[in-house]
Amino acid sequence: MRGRCESSLMIIEEEVDIRYAMPKKKDDPKEIPIKFADDAEAEQEEQVLLAEEMPAESEASEQQTDPEGMADEEVQGAEIADPVEAGDIADLQSQIDSLTAERTALYDQLLRRQAEFENYRKRTERDRVESYQRARADVLMEMLPVIDNFERALSSLERTGSSDEGIKHGVELIHKQFKDTLTKLGLQPIEAVGQTFDPNLHEAVTIEPTDAHEENTVVEEFERGYKLGDKLLRPAKVKVASSPDR
Repeated sequence: MRGRCESSLMIIEEEVDIRYAMPKKKDDPKEIPIKFADDAEAEQEEQVLLAEEMPAESEASEQQTDPEGMADEEVQGAEIADPVEAGDIADLQSQIDSLTAERTALYDQLLRRQAEFENYRKRTERDRVESYQRARADVLMEMLPVIDNFERALSSLERTGSSDEGIKHGVELIHKQFKDTLTKLGLQPIEAVGQTFDPNLHEAVTIEPTDAHEENTVVEEFERGYKLGDKLLRPAKVKVASSPDR
């Protein structure tokens, strides 16, 4: 057995020597040099790896360029976000309604405050005017006796026929100036003589039966009456005519 193995090995060695001793054909593509055997195997492995990577890259590019796939993903994302957005919209709408109601309440309150302030302003202005009128009326009431005395003095001078015209003229000037000043303050004399008796403006001191005047006509004034605007300060004291048949 051992002898057979040795014989076989010798035969193989001879064949190898003969193969390397034989001349090589030029440009034989089928023959691969022994020194490039490892490079061929490495290239074959690289081609196998490239073939395995190509399907994965093509699938990725298809997913990137496929609009239907992208649309499906967006729809799925929207479906996931819809419940959250709906809840947020409901909360925002609730806040808007609350703020709107609060704004309406504040606006109504502002309108009421403005109306109250306007009423207060008008009331204050009315009270101020009335207070001023009362104060002015009080002052003028104190001045009325002074006017009466001036008029009595002038009447007395006329009745006595005083020769001292200088005194009379001086009194007339003072009387006129004083009356003009009171007129500027709003004092108005009440017309009496020749007017129909008005109990709101006149005070009947005496009644005179006569045919010379119509009934209820003021025939004489004893004391002049005055008004301040529409307010009566003092009624005129007068004599009133009546029918002689009474």
